[in-house]
Amino acid sequence: MNNYLKYSDIIKKIILIVSVFIIFYLVIFKIIPFLMPFVMALIFAVIIDPGVNFLEKKLKVPRGLASFILLLILIGVIGSLIAIIVTQLIYELSSLAEISTNYANTINDAILNLVDRIRTYYISLPPNITSLIESNMHSILNYISLFAKNLATWLLNFATKLPNFFFMTLITLVATFFISKDKQLILDFIKRQIPSHWAQHAKNIQVDLLKTFFGYLRAVATIMLITFLEVSIGLAMIGFDYPFLLGLLVTIVDALPVLGSGAVMVPWALYNIIMKNYMVGIYLLILYGLVVVVRQMIEPKIVGQSIGLHPLVTLLSMFIGAKLFGALGLVIGPVFVVVFKALQKAEIIPPWK
Repeated sequence: MNNYLKYSDIIKKIILIVSVFIIFYLVIFKIIPFLMPFVMALIFAVIIDPGVNFLEKKLKVPRGLASFILLLILIGVIGSLIAIIVTQLIYELSSLAEISTNYANTINDAILNLVDRIRTYYISLPPNITSLIESNMHSILNYISLFAKNLATWLLNFATKLPNFFFMTLITLVATFFISKDKQLILDFIKRQIPSHWAQHAKNIQVDLLKTFFGYLRAVATIMLITFLEVSIGLAMIGFDYPFLLGLLVTIVDALPVLGSGAVMVPWALYNIIMKNYMVGIYLLILYGLVVVVRQMIEPKIVGQSIGLHPLVTLLSMFIGAKLFGALGLVIGPVFVVVFKALQKAEIIPPWK
């Protein structure tokens, strides 16, 4: 009987854990993508809520007007940041384009000379060799044609999705306004649907998850900022032009777990070594090594501190998440552990002994 109770308790815990995992999976991969405009609206409403509360309580501004004002400010701030970044990128890209024109002319002359040499050798080759070359050339042309067709299809799909993007943006902004304006009304409605003894648990879970969510965003932003500063300063010290543009590119690629900064910096370093720019190639490899070492050292610690997990637990959850869900699992793993801890804290799931 004691063994039965012991194993029964273990089975119940396993079922609870599996159920939480399934629900978490459905929320992340099914519900959130389906309701993405409203999820973004909720995030924006949370961001502007302190300002709305200040205007409403301290300055006696009607909540609807306060929500509208703060929403306009948020749009202005995000739009200004995007405009600044895009303007700087356009400036550096246009300068780069002017310089690359000279390189393009040089490369074009080199290609023409190469074509002339190939033509000279080609004429003197036996017929069976020339037919083989021609068939390979046809295959290459077919690949180029297929690539151009796929590119045109992608551009067409992108153009057709623009109206949907603007529609989703409009839905997000309108939803943000109403969530912010009628916050108390919405919260009261939700509370009425939840049993009274669940209300405090739900509040604790909400506080923990919101704190963790913004802590995680702050951690990711901190890591990206450190990487950007490392790369930009390092490239400037090596002597590259446009360190801002190149540093931003490497940082964006580094934020993608599938690729990482090595997808840019290692081929770049090897290219310089092949072109006999040995010191530049070595400096790039040293910079890449520094970026990797610093990231591996700070990521578990910064993420762990921001979401309240031990660095080893953070590292383990990222590893398991990556094994189960690929690149996205590096984010999902720690988030799942945080949700699990919040449910344990709310006594919905039995805590660890």
